[in-house]
Amino acid sequence: MIPIQDFLRYVDLSELHDKICQFRELDFKKLSYQEVQNEISNVITFNTPHGNIAVLTPGSGSYPAGTRFYRVRSIDESDRNIPLKSMNKICDCWEPPSSIVSAGRLNKEKEGLLYTSPMHPHIAVEEMKIKDGQLFSLIVYEALEPVNVTIIGAASNPEGLSKDEILKSRMIQDFLRHEFIRDVGSGTEYLYRISESIAKDYFDLPPDFHDAWCYPSVAKKGGYNTCFRPASRSKLKLCGVQIASITRQNDDYLFHIKMIAKDSGDGQTLSYHAVGSEEQSKIFPEISVAKI
Repeated sequence: MIPIQDFLRYVDLSELHDKICQFRELDFKKLSYQEVQNEISNVITFNTPHGNIAVLTPGSGSYPAGTRFYRVRSIDESDRNIPLKSMNKICDCWEPPSSIVSAGRLNKEKEGLLYTSPMHPHIAVEEMKIKDGQLFSLIVYEALEPVNVTIIGAASNPEGLSKDEILKSRMIQDFLRHEFIRDVGSGTEYLYRISESIAKDYFDLPPDFHDAWCYPSVAKKGGYNTCFRPASRSKLKLCGVQIASITRQNDDYLFHIKMIAKDSGDGQTLSYHAVGSEEQSKIFPEISVAKI
């Protein structure tokens, strides 16, 4: 790979701006996955003596061993008997089976990936659009070893860049970030082709360097999510599940824990335990019985 300075000197800011504007005028509903990939590449590719190329410097980071990651699953109004139908087996705590997976921000249809929120459970709550008083399952994992992440949307300015080169680099990174975190709603799922292409084509480092993608939360500004490679989720252990609801008070989130669930010991099913039980105090000592 050529040094990024050797690429950026051939990036024309006016041309880059025009290409970004043209990209945002495209009718993505009519574009195939391959066409979306080509359109993204066209924006960030420039003609250099080394050929028509794009050079990026993805940001990277690491979460230390012991970091907790959170995933939320909503609980249907009809699912109230213990054990819950939606949270009965160990496999219910991990990514859904590929057969039922629809396209998502980093995955194609029928590609099961584990989406989590690091350190802050309220971000996972917002990602699932949980309402006050609504019952949900908060699945808690803990990193057994450091988790290396590639950061999508992080400002990365290698040393030695001029102000002009920094501006060009930031414009390209801002374009990718903006397109990656587009708000996708019902009926516009085809827009996930953009984010999935960006992640896989430009932020997919080799497994030795990269366990998960880290990216800005769309639902909670300022927050981040992590999506694990299938082979890397072995770096996580399942701590257990909290059956909970929340109450929002200004910027605070009050978690009301109803009960907890853990591996029953057979590696396949979950057993449920009351708040205040010995099992709860061992797994989730942070839960205060006095506040329930």
